Amino acid sequence: MEPIKEMPGQEEWSNEEDARAYREIRASVDKWKSLGYKTYPDGTEWIGHTPHRAPEAYLHQLYAPLDAIGVGQMESEISCRLPDNFRCFLMLHNGIGLFANYINVYGLRRSWSRTNLVEAGQQPFSILEPNVQRRPSNAPDDVLFIGSLGDNRNLIGMNPDGRVFRWESDDPLSGSIKSYTSVFTFLLEEANEVAALFDPDGREHD
Repeated sequence: MEPIKEMPGQEEWSNEEDARAYREIRASVDKWKSLGYKTYPDGTEWIGHTPHRAPEAYLHQLYAPLDAIGVGQMESEISCRLPDNFRCFLMLHNGIGLFANYINVYGLRRSWSRTNLVEAGQQPFSILEPNVQRRPSNAPDDVLFIGSLGDNRNLIGMNPDGRVFRWESDDPLSGSIKSYTSVFTFLLEEANEVAALFDPDGREHD
């Protein structure tokens, strides 16, 4: 039997809403294990085998957690202290990809190997790229880009207080931009919406 991932203790969660949201996300993703899943040596999970897309395609990737040293390394590389709810998330998953990477949260990428498939499968999208290497020129200094949403990989930002929002490059400070209380509520809300686009075999509805 596969070991159950241990959740943070109550004192580690920013609030009960985040803890509840994570439990719901996890339960929703685990339902796709009926299509097949695999676990990498570091604990990374690929869930929902969809061979109609590609022989080794999976709907969901949940990357292995970071420890405190890894979180510190990320903060050093992006020169930013991470909000508490994002730190909590990283200690559960060093990045996540849901529904064929329609929803992404970035992580600390430690290898860029393209020949070692096991090592490559354990690596999330790098949080360095949107924050350092290709940071939007009009982004406020205190905005952290933590992921992407949609087929066009539209950026998802996070404010210092931990609130998450959809980045609109044409009007980044618009008050009408959709926002979420944390990375957990972002994932839950968007995953619930996107799930309706897929049939039980992991195929997108026409």
